Amino acid sequence: MPYIIRQATLIQKENSHHHSKVDILIKNGIIEKIAKAISDSDAEVISGDDLYVSSGWIDMRVGLTDPGNEHKDSMANLLDTAAFGGFTSILPLPNSNPKIADKSAVSYLINSSKDHLVTVMPTGVIEDPNNKNDLAEMYDMYESGAVAFTNGDEEVSNGLLKKALLYTKPFNGIILSHPSDKSLEHGGVVHESSVTVATGLKMSPSISEYVSLNEQLEVAKYCDTSIHFSCISTAESVEIIRKAKDSGQQVTCDVSIFNLCFTDEELLQFDENFKVYPPLRSESDRIALVQGVLDGTIDAISSNHSPQNLEAKAVEFDYAETGVLSQQFVFSWYTKYLSQDIPLDTFVSCLTQGPSSILNQSMNQIEDGAQANLTIFDASKKWNLNPSNNTSKSSNTHEWEKGQKGKVVGVFNNNCVKLY
Repeated sequence: MPYIIRQATLIQKENSHHHSKVDILIKNGIIEKIAKAISDSDAEVISGDDLYVSSGWIDMRVGLTDPGNEHKDSMANLLDTAAFGGFTSILPLPNSNPKIADKSAVSYLINSSKDHLVTVMPTGVIEDPNNKNDLAEMYDMYESGAVAFTNGDEEVSNGLLKKALLYTKPFNGIILSHPSDKSLEHGGVVHESSVTVATGLKMSPSISEYVSLNEQLEVAKYCDTSIHFSCISTAESVEIIRKAKDSGQQVTCDVSIFNLCFTDEELLQFDENFKVYPPLRSESDRIALVQGVLDGTIDAISSNHSPQNLEAKAVEFDYAETGVLSQQFVFSWYTKYLSQDIPLDTFVSCLTQGPSSILNQSMNQIEDGAQANLTIFDASKKWNLNPSNNTSKSSNTHEWEKGQKGKVVGVFNNNCVKLY
């Protein structure tokens, strides 16, 4: 069936139609025509009161529950949720059970997502799960389709990081790191601040992140390689990366939508759905992260989506698993919390151009004859996440059945379409 996206404002910098309201005709997964007005009586019309269209969004950080924890989400659930949130490509963390540590595991991810609208871009672990302080089979995983390597939330020693950076350098392998000094975290579950001290919860200071980040930057500089920092959360991290970029160092980073929108003030509710990693920081940290997005220090915005079943969350805060459902809310949270501070162009770029550049891939263009890889979203559309539209097996969010404004209404990719 052909489709017409009707009178949508196109958002793609350097596109001749950027900021213009256009009709887009799509047939057989191909963009056939872009014009001010298109007529096709056979086409299904996609319209809205405040409609936008951009190239398909890329999520740089998603929790992986398949294999091993399919009771939280299967691969099919994960991909359907990504599409619902507007993402046409995702990078799942390799911390499944077992971990994504060899070529067969990478092949499993690719095969289990075959023929789905959402493209899975596998990541593999850096450290061999069976031989600590040794590298995993990184080149084999790369040859099988892994686009990057990361230990997720687990600490990587500077020695192992150096090995990984030098080993992947000949084939331009990408290292993603969430910097964390576990000895400084002290097993903390919330940010260390004057706000959280009254809660009595174990606290994790921001120094545990930015000290590790500074060390890893020095290791990457020594190796003369690039490095990407995943889910930075502190003002100090932003400033360190800003200075490194200004000096010409090859460094990129992303930030979680959760850390852009919420602060440690939320923890006073003792709501387990605000227990995330990295933890919610102070308002000054949040403001610094927003400024980092605005000035280009931060290259991408990720969802840090992490499904958790009821039994993992409906316990005391100390014992609850970290993570929330967030892919579904990325655009509505932008609309509610960030649209006054971050221009829509910048937000979309952090979901499209930024991730593409980090991964050394060309961004999908919106032009005649191109494959349709598109995200369509309506800034005025009202909705809520409830049992009828939740594509995840989990429901770990403080936003359950609460009103939202700003919704993804459709995605195109891989000659597939989903409309909401």
